[in-house]
Amino acid sequence: MTMMTSSHHLQFDFRSRPHCPPFRGIRVLENPKSISSFSTLLSFVFCSNSSPVICGGLHRSQFPRWLCGVSQSKATSESNVSTAASLGLPTASEVIRDFYDGINRRDLDSVELLIGVECVYEDLIFSKPFVGRKATMEFFKKFTESISSELQFVIDEISSEDTSSAGVTWHLEWRGRPFPFSKGCSFYRLEQSEGTRKIIYARDCVEPAVKPGAAALAIISTVCWLLQRFPQLAERL
Repeated sequence: MTMMTSSHHLQFDFRSRPHCPPFRGIRVLENPKSISSFSTLLSFVFCSNSSPVICGGLHRSQFPRWLCGVSQSKATSESNVSTAASLGLPTASEVIRDFYDGINRRDLDSVELLIGVECVYEDLIFSKPFVGRKATMEFFKKFTESISSELQFVIDEISSEDTSSAGVTWHLEWRGRPFPFSKGCSFYRLEQSEGTRKIIYARDCVEPAVKPGAAALAIISTVCWLLQRFPQLAERL
């Protein structure tokens, strides 16, 4: 590691960790005297993603945010999660995991507890959304009755930093094996209600069984040409 100092900034070149590529030009636009000691400062090793590895058992909250490389938006998100935890509320990702677990177990009573009274549920294979908890639960009832209990949702990835919304990618499995044409992604928005978080909006996008490929681009191009020539057609969309 090399370090250059001046009256206005510090510049570091860290090469001490073999698994971390060199990270040059970390510029601290603060008075170096604001740090209690350089030995404390040097207890950090910065990797290429600007995230510090704290070697002395000290938490990043003990140092200025500019030193820890935490952006304001991320800090706000972490603050929201911390606030939710202090109130005993589940996070958005926890609610969504419970939602899929309830569907997989065909336990609609537990699922209903996670749905807001005015929930709007859009499954894009249907022409209209299901509006309200009653309509949404009727849809779930028909869905679970029409497929085998051995067909299960498996979450591939789920966002976890936001307390009020979550995005999910998922697929279906039959007896532990991937089911054909069953990949999907969903978005959920939640709000605090009755001492917990409930789903108030959802949108499901499911993998189509028929995949037009490049033909879809030709169809879109044709529709755009028609709308340009006959703009009145847009009123019928």
